[in-house]
Amino acid sequence: MKKIGILTSGGDAPGMNAVINGVVTAAKAMDIEVVGFMNGFDGLINNETMALPIAFVKQINALGGTVLGTARSEAFMDPQVREKTIQRLKDDGFSGLVVIGGDGSYKGAQAIIKLGFPVVALPGTIDNDIPLTDSTIGFRTALNNVMDSVDRIVTSAASHGHNFAIEVMGRRAGDIALWSGIALDADVIITQKEEFNSEYVIAALEASKASGKKYRLVIIAEGAMTAEEFKTTIESESTFKIHPLLLGHIQRGGMASLDDRIVGKIYGEKAVDYLANGGTGCCMGIREQEIVSQDIDDVLSASKEMILPFSYAANSYRYHI
Repeated sequence: MKKIGILTSGGDAPGMNAVINGVVTAAKAMDIEVVGFMNGFDGLINNETMALPIAFVKQINALGGTVLGTARSEAFMDPQVREKTIQRLKDDGFSGLVVIGGDGSYKGAQAIIKLGFPVVALPGTIDNDIPLTDSTIGFRTALNNVMDSVDRIVTSAASHGHNFAIEVMGRRAGDIALWSGIALDADVIITQKEEFNSEYVIAALEASKASGKKYRLVIIAEGAMTAEEFKTTIESESTFKIHPLLLGHIQRGGMASLDDRIVGKIYGEKAVDYLANGGTGCCMGIREQEIVSQDIDDVLSASKEMILPFSYAANSYRYHI
């Protein structure tokens, strides 16, 4: 093996650059060239490349986002485009590819593997929505960003006695809401729309107010409902005035956390080791504190289960009084 490619796809996630560093560092030790493809699968299709010298990747390990750029590619869904692209990779001397991204990126990697080209897919998404892995790259940084932002918000909320409903990212997964809500000691945590009960929520807010707490805090997963929807419902059924807030892309930003830097780099090293030792295609995940290789078909066909922090029970903390 003399040359491998690497790309980042889908939503950006802090820790992606740490993976790039890990891949290049491990590859250099094996005398393997690493070529970066820019802007996800579109860059792979158009052969838009970026050199990744070791001196450069050592400076990006902590940076959030991705220096390779990222995008969601509709063109790569075309089987003929995929076949032509992979044939060009083979003709150009590539022997493997590392893909970092979420479930859409995994599907692209899966399609390449089915064409007989070795790919390692790594879980890069703040949403923590990849099945069969305990934590995705970027998830821990997003949690830190939510906590830092909301810690600032509640100091003002306490001063005025405000009731804040804060909508956090996660797409269809409620992990960011659950974990950050517990850490922030939120009065209400909403992770799934079908489990929303306005009467129970109002009772939780009333109990918080009766306790003498100076503010109310509700954390809502974007896949459950919007903060505006929550405001409309609760204000129509109670006397509470709700301040809705969409936290937005600040959750993706900033420097990668300690966890994402370390795990990202190790993921990169293990991906190179897998390809260099003749691996034909897989994805990787964390199971019981260990990074393991997994069949990508098994992962994509599995259901995503909410990952609970430590031994907390989800139902006990969905509405935390």
